[in-house]
Amino acid sequence: HEFKTPISTIGVALESIQNFDVIQDKEKTKSYLKMSEEQLKKLNTMVEKLLETATLDSDEIALSKENFDLMELFDSLAEHYRISFPEKSIVLNKPDNEFAIVADRFHFENALSNIIDNAAKYGGSEISITVTKNQGKAYSIVIHDNGAGFDPSEKDKVFDKFYRVQKGNTHDVKGFGIGLFYTKAIIEKHGGKISIDLNKTGTSFIITMPI
Repeated sequence: HEFKTPISTIGVALESIQNFDVIQDKEKTKSYLKMSEEQLKKLNTMVEKLLETATLDSDEIALSKENFDLMELFDSLAEHYRISFPEKSIVLNKPDNEFAIVADRFHFENALSNIIDNAAKYGGSEISITVTKNQGKAYSIVIHDNGAGFDPSEKDKVFDKFYRVQKGNTHDVKGFGIGLFYTKAIIEKHGGKISIDLNKTGTSFIITMPI
């Protein structure tokens, strides 16, 4: 996921540019070019951090924390997935005010992106992202999709390294492997928690992050 997402985003942006009048629609062209530039920078950073990320098992990965607006991050992620998956409904439920957070933006964004990416590719047609503040002590992030998700018996296994959600008698490669293992590891390294809720309305990933 981590590497495929920026590559596919750049591909979508370039394909979109080819499909409309770049002279007449300069703003849209500028938007797609900016997105491509941002994803290329992100991809470069990913390559540089590949070996660092590989140390997750040994707890040696170093977090480079900074203060940033959580809502701005989700605005960017939501817009990215709306462009990459125009057939999906992606709704961001958020407060009007800023939610400041201190975290490693690179790793935290990738952790969130893994969940949204799975929901967009393998979940239902509707994805909602809800961010709230719990009594001023923690942020609650719920990423929900209305798809069938996976069997409840696999609920406790999806965060295991290299585990693949089963489909029939074979393991269907759905990205529920290193991606969610990485997501859980990064969130826990930030002092947060992640869990899954399965019900009739779909699948919800629930993240709690300290303020």
